[in-house]
Amino acid sequence: MNFSFRDRLRGGVLLAALIAGIGGAQAQQKIELTYSDWQLAQEVWGKSLKDEIAQFEKENPGITVKTEPVPLAQRDVRFTTAIRAGRGPDVFALDANPVRQYIAEGWVRDLTPFIAKEGPDFLKDFYPISLAPVTVDSKTYGIPMNTVAMVQVYNETLFKAAGIQPAKTWDEFKVNAAKLTGSSKPGGPKDRWAFALVMAPAGFDLRVSSIIRAFGADFLTPDNKHSALETPQFKAAYNFILDLVKDGAIPPGVSQVDANGSRRMLANEQVAIKIGTTWSLPEVSAMNPKLDGWNTLKMAPMPVVAGTNPAVRTTLFQKSIFINKNTEHAEAAWKLTKFLTDKQRMRRWFDDNAMLSSRISVNADPKIANADYARIISAEIEKGAFLPLIPQWPAILETFRQSLQAAAAGSKTREQALADAHKEIEAILARP
Repeated sequence: MNFSFRDRLRGGVLLAALIAGIGGAQAQQKIELTYSDWQLAQEVWGKSLKDEIAQFEKENPGITVKTEPVPLAQRDVRFTTAIRAGRGPDVFALDANPVRQYIAEGWVRDLTPFIAKEGPDFLKDFYPISLAPVTVDSKTYGIPMNTVAMVQVYNETLFKAAGIQPAKTWDEFKVNAAKLTGSSKPGGPKDRWAFALVMAPAGFDLRVSSIIRAFGADFLTPDNKHSALETPQFKAAYNFILDLVKDGAIPPGVSQVDANGSRRMLANEQVAIKIGTTWSLPEVSAMNPKLDGWNTLKMAPMPVVAGTNPAVRTTLFQKSIFINKNTEHAEAAWKLTKFLTDKQRMRRWFDDNAMLSSRISVNADPKIANADYARIISAEIEKGAFLPLIPQWPAILETFRQSLQAAAAGSKTREQALADAHKEIEAILARP
């Protein structure tokens, strides 16, 4: 069959139009990102995050974001398993603990090229200390969102009923614990305890480490090359924790209590004290509105050993946003990362969740700077430090946690459990 030149031309035009149409349709296809965060599963935080992600989609009509809540205790196993397999969420949140492991393994994307395009002032609004966990060899791998210090969070009503003030020393803490433990009703059974100790994986790191540091101790030597579990200060903190368990100042079943469990105990007035920070106000209040947590809960610095003033007496928490090395939509992922850590969003994280920002300008806002709890936490940030910023830290932490659980359960003597942990941590640090 013969075709005229006009027929061939017409066919070519139609083919070109078809190709153009296909290309246009592809260009109009939306990019879908996944964002994963343990706080998506929390009532107050989850609403804030989902509302702002909806706003991001409105401002970026070519991008949709699928949110993926992940339990904190399962987060790192899920993330690392997926990333090793070439998958995982495009954008995700991490606290400071595992960050250096993620960077060392190459699981997160180097954001330095994106930051360079934003201009030389992009990182100037962030506290220098907030950039430390996410920076290696002058390269930035994450953008900080919130930075806070751990403190005592206590029920002021129960303290007043007991005629006590928050402890400034550990000796005072022990006296307070005895007065706060007992029955909520005269002559009734023991149903109230002084303190919620977190010994399950989710939340153990921040809370137990704050006790240890307030004794003037730490897990590792200053150069992070050796275990410091056998120092007198560490042993004193270790034994203090176990004495609280032995003396019955902590509710039964301590080995199963995680961060959320400690909040629930405080919300239901089963305990009078827990270790926490600004997020305790909205989260505990939401668990039991009758408590009137925003007015009933107060904060105080960690106690210290009488006569001491340790330079580091608490642990810092930081939440930062990272981009998966496997993402196929790096530019869109960067847009979401910038959005979640911009000034407007960080202001909402304070308004809704009482969380201090990693941005200097946001925390300077008078509404934030003049809030009692914000002032206390800001002062304690100067007396806090992050947990060891080394790739081996997650394994070291879990080794110690298991040793403390073994001692609390009585499956090992205190001395043997601590000695075994010291030996194992030395072996972890010695590995190439």
